[in-house]
Amino acid sequence: MAYFPMFVSLENRACLIVGGGRVASRKCRGLLAFGAEVTMVAEWFAETKDGAMQEPGLNRIRRRVREADLAAQDWALVIAATNDRQVNQQVAAYCRKQGIPVNVADCREECDFFFPAYCVEGAVVAGIGTSGISPKMASAIRKRLESALPEWIAELEKEGVEDG
Repeated sequence: MAYFPMFVSLENRACLIVGGGRVASRKCRGLLAFGAEVTMVAEWFAETKDGAMQEPGLNRIRRRVREADLAAQDWALVIAATNDRQVNQQVAAYCRKQGIPVNVADCREECDFFFPAYCVEGAVVAGIGTSGISPKMASAIRKRLESALPEWIAELEKEGVEDG
């Protein structure tokens, strides 16, 4: 079954990422781009091509995740993206019990939501999802959509065109 597409504001909302590898870093960059306050908890962190990921709105904690981390605050969402299946499963189980939306990088059946491939032009955001089945296909469609967007699309923001 397909997932319902929903756009939510994450600006200044607390999001937790358990894991510090490439997948966790990619999801972190996406959340930060939309104004989320991100906490990453991991025993190690992958360095990005630009060096260590140190950005406003990001707090990195270098240690193994604890249940207290999950209970520490009112998380808007949690991402389990470690290379340890058992840890990811435990994070998902805790979140489900607490009613916290969770994305589990290595098990789509445990996900409450998926990250779409998306493109942004001003206030216009388009997301492409495949319910976690084929992220590569979603990315390919995103690239085609980006190239098809007219250059003037950002002007819609100035005109105040209402959604219909």
